[in-house]
Amino acid sequence: MKQIPFLSLLLLTFTLNQHSALAEVVSTRVTGDAYHASEAKVDVDTTGGDGAADTSIVQLTTAGEDGWMEYTPPHDPGPADLIAIDDDDPVGPSGFKQDAQGSVAFDWMAAYIDSHLQDRVVGYAYVINNDGAPQAWNADGYAKTPEDGGESMSIHTRSFIASVTKQITSVATVKILHEAGLSIETNIADYLPAGWDLGANVANLKFRHLLTHATGWGQLWDTLTDEETADWNNRWDGLEYVISLDASPGSGYSYKNANTALLRILIPQIWVQMGGAPYTEVTAANHELLYLAYLQNYIFDPIGIHNVVCWMQPAYSEALAYSFDHVETGGIAHQINLNSGCGGHAGLRLSATELAKYLAYLRHSDWILTLAQLGLINSEALGWDYAYDGKYTKNGAWFSSYAVDTNPDDGGLFIDLPFKLDTVYEYRKSSRACVAVLPYGVEASLVINSEYEGGGEGFSTCGILRDAFDFAAN
Repeated sequence: MKQIPFLSLLLLTFTLNQHSALAEVVSTRVTGDAYHASEAKVDVDTTGGDGAADTSIVQLTTAGEDGWMEYTPPHDPGPADLIAIDDDDPVGPSGFKQDAQGSVAFDWMAAYIDSHLQDRVVGYAYVINNDGAPQAWNADGYAKTPEDGGESMSIHTRSFIASVTKQITSVATVKILHEAGLSIETNIADYLPAGWDLGANVANLKFRHLLTHATGWGQLWDTLTDEETADWNNRWDGLEYVISLDASPGSGYSYKNANTALLRILIPQIWVQMGGAPYTEVTAANHELLYLAYLQNYIFDPIGIHNVVCWMQPAYSEALAYSFDHVETGGIAHQINLNSGCGGHAGLRLSATELAKYLAYLRHSDWILTLAQLGLINSEALGWDYAYDGKYTKNGAWFSSYAVDTNPDDGGLFIDLPFKLDTVYEYRKSSRACVAVLPYGVEASLVINSEYEGGGEGFSTCGILRDAFDFAAN
């Protein structure tokens, strides 16, 4: 892998006040081509999402060096750029030209996505790449409805990407293991915080087991009492509790957030032991900052993506989360603040353009992973939840559930049609995302800031991208 020289490592200032830690992580990295060097910078939000902690991650860009792959971001389209499909379930493009095996009609791939999402979600955005360059893109609907300030969805609007974070965490894990001379077959026990009590067989857990959800904790969860599950969460204390429970290394796949949430601690632990981290010890108070700083310095900064955190930032266009069926109830901010489990399993906020750019560099350059490391990610389905027929996708969905009582006599809220009186409506406000690496050099990203029309039962964000590809490819 090409090494990116440090101008400096990380300068860390840590001050305690009566309420919380005040931390500033400053990283200076050489970026690269003219696009990176001239990219407009904005200040990262310094409240840590809760107004308490300063977590500024500042990038200082210098003139570029040769050899960088250039990913020029697309512009937001106008109405003339769009292709409409009138039929709700199109069967194929009219006059489709059969070129060489492996061609893709990108305008039709885009049209398929639009035909399935326009007027069925509050807002969405996607970007489709081919061989590392954007080919088709669109955004439609609202990032924030008029009642919430009125902001149109854009391909540059940041959204809560939920479990797509796991894919990025998996890439970061493979990267740092390689840099440390370790592998996915390394046991995790030596990198757990000192003083944590290990449950039966935890000492035999390998990084592979976390990355493939084969720890046995998913099965164990189903056997726990309500009192026992009350101590289980994806924050530091909850993960310490999970580690104290029995594990079953190599058990069948059972998806559990704790598996990749633990990597939010293990990545900083390895980094500290390697000697390059800004802290000398990983703690409950700093592990999220260290996780974000590693991703920023070794994943995002080198490819020109900046200030990636888990909370909404005033300097960025940010999407709220909605219920499509009950959009009149307003949007909410899907975000994870510091000390609440930021990163690892979920939490990062990125735009469709940023996700597509990440995929382009991941697949078509060695700035994030070597080809061999990417091959490991794909062949072992590390961070992917679908890995078949040359298609690798990761879905993310985050739901906030609500109920609306429309009987004002019982203290409920009176809302006009389509609500009915004397009825309790249950609904969800949702953030959805997908990243896809597809055949013929195609990558795609999609973000949606609401549940799908009708509640979204059976709806798959990644399914839309896979089906759109199948529709447009010969």
